[in-house]
Amino acid sequence: MKRPDTPSGTTERSKSSGKPPARQGARPAAGRTDRRQDAPAPRGRSAERPQRASASADSRPPRQDRPGKPAVSGAAAAPRPGAPARPPRPGRSGPPSARPGAAPRADAQAAARPPRQDRPGKPAVSRTAAAPRLGAPAPRPRPADGVTAADADRLNAGDTVVVTVKRLGINGEGVGYYRKKAIFVDGALPGEVVRARITKVEPKLLYGEIVKTEKRSPDRVDPFCAWYDACGGCSVQHLAYAAQLREKEAIVREAFSRYAGIEEDKLPIAPVAGMDEPRAYRNKAQLQLGVGEGGEVLAGLYAPGSRRLVDIAGCPVQHGAVNDVMLAVKRIVGELKLPIADARTYGKALDAAPEDGEYAVRAPQRPAARPSAGAKPPRRGPSALRTVVARAARDGGEVQLTFVTTGTELPSERALVNAIRRELPAVVSIAHNVNSDDTPLVFGDKTRVVWGAERMKERLGELTFELSPRAFFQLNPDQTAKLYDRAKAAAALTGAETVVDAYSGVGTIALWLARGAAEVRGIEAVPEAVEDARRNAKANGIENASFHAGRAEELLPSWAEAGFRPDVVVVDPPRSGCDRQLLDALTRVRPKRIVYVSCNPSTLAKDAAVLLAHGRYRLASVEPVDMFPHTAHVECCALFVRKDA
Repeated sequence: MKRPDTPSGTTERSKSSGKPPARQGARPAAGRTDRRQDAPAPRGRSAERPQRASASADSRPPRQDRPGKPAVSGAAAAPRPGAPARPPRPGRSGPPSARPGAAPRADAQAAARPPRQDRPGKPAVSRTAAAPRLGAPAPRPRPADGVTAADADRLNAGDTVVVTVKRLGINGEGVGYYRKKAIFVDGALPGEVVRARITKVEPKLLYGEIVKTEKRSPDRVDPFCAWYDACGGCSVQHLAYAAQLREKEAIVREAFSRYAGIEEDKLPIAPVAGMDEPRAYRNKAQLQLGVGEGGEVLAGLYAPGSRRLVDIAGCPVQHGAVNDVMLAVKRIVGELKLPIADARTYGKALDAAPEDGEYAVRAPQRPAARPSAGAKPPRRGPSALRTVVARAARDGGEVQLTFVTTGTELPSERALVNAIRRELPAVVSIAHNVNSDDTPLVFGDKTRVVWGAERMKERLGELTFELSPRAFFQLNPDQTAKLYDRAKAAAALTGAETVVDAYSGVGTIALWLARGAAEVRGIEAVPEAVEDARRNAKANGIENASFHAGRAEELLPSWAEAGFRPDVVVVDPPRSGCDRQLLDALTRVRPKRIVYVSCNPSTLAKDAAVLLAHGRYRLASVEPVDMFPHTAHVECCALFVRKDA
């Protein structure tokens, strides 16, 4: 399944046949060219320089270069009749061995040898060394492997290189280096040596696919999912879980080294907190609907780089209740012959980032823009099913089901609802969302509950949350509790502190901290999430938490001017990181502690560089949590402490 959360379920592969490549190879990597065997010679040069004729060539019989071609004499060619005699060049008189700077004459034994036949069907090559031209600069020494500094820039798609994989990239690809140019190879693992074919060349990057694994990692394992090679939702199932945790820590270290200038061995980082059982952990699925070649209903993700939908209903990393519902919904939709949207109408859905669908509720930091005068309104009348979203409660297995359509109507609404109620007693809510735009986001703006509860209840630790169909909630409740416990410990609450949660969503972190603080204020850009947060506070009997609609970079300074300066600020931004205005506002408001909950190590490190550059904060700790096993994603809780606090 998709990582953090699949929107339209796009992934990356590039095979024109449409068939998924073997997991052995895919995206590019970096390493050393095996110039002797695989890589072609640079353009404009011969792979082997022609050898200068020696004195011994005069005594050789004529050479037959190729069948059907005239023999070529080894002796010097006679001048054309009537041509003027060419005067000898300075320093060129006499036999070759007597010329200044000439290479010594080959010994008699070498001169008597017949020419060497390097390969069948290729011209013979003289064994004697070529004499350098007088006054020519000395040739630069070449490395033992024949690689020059310019070789990385001469590589073209189709060339082959040998790569030593150094680490995992942020998308799970193997990363190596070739003459300081990074090369990414899908499916390659750290420590492996692979022969990779270049598939794409960029000014500072190379991409390739595995042709052969020369040295296999001891951590390589067989994927447990039947769709692993095809769907692209998981990226590192072929890596043992203990090694996944180790490599995710390395990803965090490398991000801080690259973007914040903190040496990897100087980063105050804890080991990654993993799962005891890293399967069936995802409590929500967002699957695209489609029609197979035989007319069967499909529910799944698009194969990487294609419009081919891979049916993954029954995915082993999904909650069992989610899988049961998805399989039944497919059958019901087929039996009712409900219309299904054509993916070709919504091309941008194929380019969706994995997180867009899950974070759509909280990602905007500005109020939603009003439709422009030329904006296309939702389609009225007949519409088609586009996406089905199922979310299961951790305790009890209750399921919230949402259908996303291209128009304002839910096709055969009454028959669909009756069939689901009859066959799926676990479903407690059925909702309808309209998204007629060509967009990578799963949800549109309009949602209505067709049948059942307006919200689904979910427990997290000692708290109960009520979730509307579009409300953001972490996909892995077990690991979420570990992450929030680390945030609570970083806040170091004694009961006297004031706290602001700058991206509060439905109030999960704010309410997790509220019982240890004097006051908590949550800020959220999406009004419906603010209403959910207020309702959740009331349901849990928490009276010292309030929630406010708006932008944190605006509310924080205004509260500070009014006399409210929080002791602790928690930020939990989308993958794009914090708005720069918010970071600047934090340095002006100057809370004693900033607790940064991150789902992207790269943007965490970039934001850390901004906070540290102001000179008022130090990075006290980074604690990674594996929220999404078998992907390259890793969440972190980072603590920044004001130096004078």
